[in-house]
Amino acid sequence: MRQSNIRRRAALFIAVVLVLIGTAGIGQAQPYADCQTARSRTIGVSVGRSAPYFDLARDAANAGTMESILVRGGFQVAARGDLPIAGPWRARVEGSAANWRVARQTYGDDFQLIATDTVGHVEAREIAALIGRQGGWAPACGYVLVGGGIYSLGYHGTSLHRPGGALTAGIEIPAGDRGAVQVDVQLRIINTGGRLPVSSSAVLAASVSAGWAFRF
Repeated sequence: MRQSNIRRRAALFIAVVLVLIGTAGIGQAQPYADCQTARSRTIGVSVGRSAPYFDLARDAANAGTMESILVRGGFQVAARGDLPIAGPWRARVEGSAANWRVARQTYGDDFQLIATDTVGHVEAREIAALIGRQGGWAPACGYVLVGGGIYSLGYHGTSLHRPGGALTAGIEIPAGDRGAVQVDVQLRIINTGGRLPVSSSAVLAASVSAGWAFRF
């Protein structure tokens, strides 16, 4: 079941990336600077949904022998600033927060599922820096950014702060004189070191978000 969930999430991530790349060509005939030219600095916010894949430590979750603990997706909000470097190259600094629902499944003596309830939320926080380049056809420019940052995961009074990698694929479309719409798909790989409240050595999280940015 969990392998199936990973395949579905990976397929969704790849599909959205392909859609964004294809959409980047919709404005080829419109009079905007091409995507090889550095764009303006921006600051903005975005909202979306984040979905993780990892196991909580049984001690942190207080799980019984006939129970399993699953971490589900949840709401995500982020703030970011984009900086032009040279030509199509750009950088981003981003901070985000997400809440991932923790579900407890209880099984009977015959190992049939008899109940599912919520037993809290994992609070996920990040501060990341990324660099990459844009491409496509103006006015809609697609971009791919890679980097890393510091991540925080907390659950029931237990928390960890660890480094991790980040990959973002997105598209930016001008909206008015100073605005821009940004749509992103993101992949995060957090190196947990197997520390509480996580039992695995890494956390994989993917998200889809949309937001608005102000262009200076």
